[in-house]
Amino acid sequence: MKISSDEIRRLYEVQTVEFKKSLGLQKEAMEALCGMINADSGTGKIIFGVTPDGGITGIEPGNLDTAQKTLAQTVRQKFDPPLICSIEILECEGKELIKLEANRSAGVAYHEYDGRAYIREGSTRRQLSYDEKQRILKRRNRDQHNGPWKCDRCGAFAGTISIVEFKDQVPRKSYRHGCGGEFWPAI
Repeated sequence: MKISSDEIRRLYEVQTVEFKKSLGLQKEAMEALCGMINADSGTGKIIFGVTPDGGITGIEPGNLDTAQKTLAQTVRQKFDPPLICSIEILECEGKELIKLEANRSAGVAYHEYDGRAYIREGSTRRQLSYDEKQRILKRRNRDQHNGPWKCDRCGAFAGTISIVEFKDQVPRKSYRHGCGGEFWPAI
C-alpha cells in the first residue's frame, strides 16, 4: 500500500503510534507495542523504517517475507496472553516500511512481553509494577461485569450501569455514585 510522507508525519509518535528506524530495534518496538495495548485505548501501531521525528529511511534491504514472518513469530512467542496482530508492507517515497498493528481483546486485562508488562504514557513507556497490574486487572474485570453492583462508600445496590463517559476519546463505563463512591461487582 502506498502512503505519503505527509500521512506518516501526521501520525507522529503519540499514545498509539511508535516509529522505529530499523528492524534491529524490534525488542524496543515490542515493548512499546505492549505498552500501547495495555493503555486504556487498547490499540497500538509500530511503523518500521521511520525515524522518531518522521523521517523516512525505509527498512533494511532484504527479504520482506522473512521480516514479516520473524515479526509474527516474535509476537506469537513473546506475548502472553497471545496477541493477534496485522503486518502490512507500506511504500513511501520509493522505500518500504513495515506496519505492525494490534488491539487488546476485550476479555484481556493486560499483556506481557517477554515476561514483563508495560504501559504507554504519552509517547513513553514504563514497566508496570505488580500492584499496578493487580489494579488494572480489577478495573478491567469490572468492565466485563454485567451486575449487580454495590457502592463501596454507602453500600447502595444497582442492577445495571449504563452511564458512559469519554476519557482520551475512548468511551468507558462510569462507576461513580452520587455519594462520591464507586460501584463494584456485588459478588
